[in-house]
Amino acid sequence: MNGNGLSTFDFHAGDGASGRALNTLRAERAAFPAFRMTDAVGLANLDPETAAEQHLQQILATEAIPQFSDFSTPEVNGVSSEFKSLGTETLPLTDTRIVKFRQTHNKIPVYGSLVTVEMDYENELLAVNSSLGEPANVDPVARVSPADALEKVRVLAGQGALPLEATPRLYYYFDAAANRWRLVYVIEDVSKMDEETIPEAAGHIPLLVDYVIDAHTGDLVAELPRTPNIASESEVEVAKDALGKVQRFRFRLDEHGVKILRDDQLNVHTHDFEYQDWALNFPRLPGRYVGNPPDPWNAGAVSAHANAVVVARFLLEVLRRNGIDNLGGPIVSSINCIDSRQRGDDPKEWRNAAWVGDKQMVYGQRKVNGKLRSYAAGLDVCAHEQTHGVTSQTARLEYRAQSGALNESYSDIFGIIISNFEEPDLSSWNWEMGEDTEGTGIPLRDLSEPTKFGQPAHMRDYENLPLTRDNGGVHTNSGIHNLAAYKIMTAKDTQGEHLFDARSSAALFYLALTQRLSRTSLFSDSRRSVESTALTLFRNDELAVRNAKQRAISEAFDAVGIQ
Repeated sequence: MNGNGLSTFDFHAGDGASGRALNTLRAERAAFPAFRMTDAVGLANLDPETAAEQHLQQILATEAIPQFSDFSTPEVNGVSSEFKSLGTETLPLTDTRIVKFRQTHNKIPVYGSLVTVEMDYENELLAVNSSLGEPANVDPVARVSPADALEKVRVLAGQGALPLEATPRLYYYFDAAANRWRLVYVIEDVSKMDEETIPEAAGHIPLLVDYVIDAHTGDLVAELPRTPNIASESEVEVAKDALGKVQRFRFRLDEHGVKILRDDQLNVHTHDFEYQDWALNFPRLPGRYVGNPPDPWNAGAVSAHANAVVVARFLLEVLRRNGIDNLGGPIVSSINCIDSRQRGDDPKEWRNAAWVGDKQMVYGQRKVNGKLRSYAAGLDVCAHEQTHGVTSQTARLEYRAQSGALNESYSDIFGIIISNFEEPDLSSWNWEMGEDTEGTGIPLRDLSEPTKFGQPAHMRDYENLPLTRDNGGVHTNSGIHNLAAYKIMTAKDTQGEHLFDARSSAALFYLALTQRLSRTSLFSDSRRSVESTALTLFRNDELAVRNAKQRAISEAFDAVGIQ
C-alpha cells in the first residue's frame, strides 16, 4: 500500500508474464456470460465502455490474474467494491481507447481510486492499471450535514457572509497524517481569499482550494490547493498606475530573467504595442510583453494589468465565470495603441479603447497635463471592454443600431458595477463612465443622467441615426437602457432600503445577457429577459420582496419607455 492508502496493480499485453495471462483470458472469454451475450454482435462492434466493463468483470472473476482480483473485491463493512465508469477517451498518439472507472463502497467513491482499461480500436484488451483502497472500519453514515460542511468551508475560505456555491460530495478519504481512512465531504474549487499576500489596495486574488471536512466530526482534514502557480509567492511587484495609485500585481520571469506582466493564476497578459496602428497591424497584436528591467514599470501597463485582474476576479468569484470565454482562456491587453483613422493632435494619441478581433483589449492614450495617459487608467473602461468580450462569447449582440446600443449598455452596466463593487452603499456609487481617461475629468457618459452628455433618456427621443454615424447611434442611444438599469439598481422598498445589492444586480444583468439575449435583440427583448431572469433569480425571496423587485424592474423600464 502506498502513502495515499491505495494499492496499485498493472497489467499490460506487452509484458511477458501479462501476455501469457492475456492469452488465458482470451481462451476463457467464451465461458463468461457477459461475453457470450455479445458473440452475435462481435467485440469490435461494442461501444468501448461496454467492452471495457466486460473486460473488467472477467479480470475480477478469473484466476489467471489473482493478484488483481485478490485485493480489488474485498468486503469492507460487508460490502464488495463496485466500479463506476468515468467515460471514454480516444488517444490518437497511441491509437487506443481508455475507459476509466472509480472504485466505490456503499455507493460512496474512494478518493483517488482509479481503474483504467486500455483497448485497441477492435476493443481487444491491452492493459489494466488500478489504484484501489480498502476503507475498513469507517462508518458509511455521515453525522455532519452537507450544509454544516459548507458553512465550515465558508468560514475557512474567508468568504464572510457570502453564500458558497459548491456541492459537498461524500468520499472515503485516506488521511495520511493520521494513517487512517475517514468518511469526508470534499468541497471543490473554492475561491479562498488570500488577504495576507495580496492586500486590499490591489484587491483579492482567488486561490482555488479543495476542502476536506470529516463527515463524522466536522473537523478540517485537509486544504488542497488547486491553482497551479509558476511564480513563487515572492514574485509580487509594487508600482504606481496611470492615476498614481499604488498597485500590487503578479508577474513572472521570461526565459531571459526579465520580469513580465503575466499573471498565471488568472491568465492575464499585458503587452506594449509601441504606438503601432492596431488596425493596420492587426496580425502583430498583442505586441511584446511589458517588461522590467531595463525600464521601470510603465504606469499605463500597470493600470491595464491590475484592472484586468480585478475584472477576471469579479467574473470568477461573483459571476462564476471562468474568464471571458468561460474556459479559462487568456485575458490579453495591449497598451500604447493608435488608430490612424482617429488620431489626435499628437501622433501618439488615440482617444479610445476597444475589444478587437474577438480576442483582446487595445488601449489608446491622450495628453493630460502634457503627458500621455492610457485609457486603461479607468477600471470602469477596462471592465467595459472586457464585458464586450463576454457579450461576444454569449449573446453576440450585433454592434449596430438598437442591438449595438444594447451591447454598449450592458458593458456600461458592468463597468459601473465592477468599478463600484467594493462600495457597499449604493448611494455613494459613481455612475459616471470614463472620467479618469479624459484628462478633463469630464466623463463620457452618466448612467444616472444620460442627457448630461447628449444621450436620450426616453424611447420617444431615440435617435434613428444612419449606420455611418456611430454604427447607428450605439453610444448615443445606450443611455436609454442605461437609465433603466440605474433605476433598477437604485430601487428602494417602502422602508427606503435598496431592493438590490451589487451581487444581485450583477447576477440579474449577467444572466439576462448571457442566457436570454441573441444577436439581434432589442431594448424590449432586454426588458423581457431581465424580468424573466428575476423570476428565477429571486424565486426563493419572500413573496412581498419578490413582488417588490419585479415591480421595480417593470417600473424602471416603463419610466424610459421600453415596453
